[in-house]
Amino acid sequence: MNLFHLFTSPIETNTYVVENKRRCFVVDPGGNADAIWDLIEERKDKLDAIILTHGHFDHIGAVAELKRRGTRKVEGEIVTPKIIMHRLDADKTQDSKKNLSIVAGEIVEKFAPDILVDGGETMKIIGLDIRFLHTPGHSKGSMCIMAENKIFVGDTIFFMSYGRTDFYDSSYEELEDSIVNKLFNIEGNYTLLPGHGDPTTLAFERLNNPIIEEHAYVPVE
Repeated sequence: MNLFHLFTSPIETNTYVVENKRRCFVVDPGGNADAIWDLIEERKDKLDAIILTHGHFDHIGAVAELKRRGTRKVEGEIVTPKIIMHRLDADKTQDSKKNLSIVAGEIVEKFAPDILVDGGETMKIIGLDIRFLHTPGHSKGSMCIMAENKIFVGDTIFFMSYGRTDFYDSSYEELEDSIVNKLFNIEGNYTLLPGHGDPTTLAFERLNNPIIEEHAYVPVE
């Protein structure tokens, strides 16, 4: 598995391209479709999926364009990249108020997800076992994406911080539960790849994230 990183969207969203055997998927294409597609073409990859940690504008801005560019003909049949997201954030793909683009003065092209997950599923994507973990709080349909020794955490958790909970479907209580009782209870250590800012690790955040100061938390060994 090869991993590539780009900054996209007006607020420097971390967009990730995951590659395996000349196939790839994109996590959170917030914008800058040209730059993302240039990387995919440079690597001579086929785009199989676009996976979204949640549905806010800065994480979905280039989805529709990337799906168009990734559509191809294989043995006479049209094959399109599959858009995967949690079903509780699917409404944000059609509503500029819910995806916050109207507040930010941005325009996001509407699109329809192909696969809606609930969390707990494991799918084989580009030959890798990809596991989806529902982590509501920042939004109702926020989720984390586990691939090998990495977790794409979106805006659930950051280096020494955590996601905002002042949006219409946010909840601090849900976010705390998602971080402390779901993420922090995953056995072992993983690299955490957030939607903004620097990477961190699960082991470091178990001990240092400020959310633990507000929760009676005992780190797992």
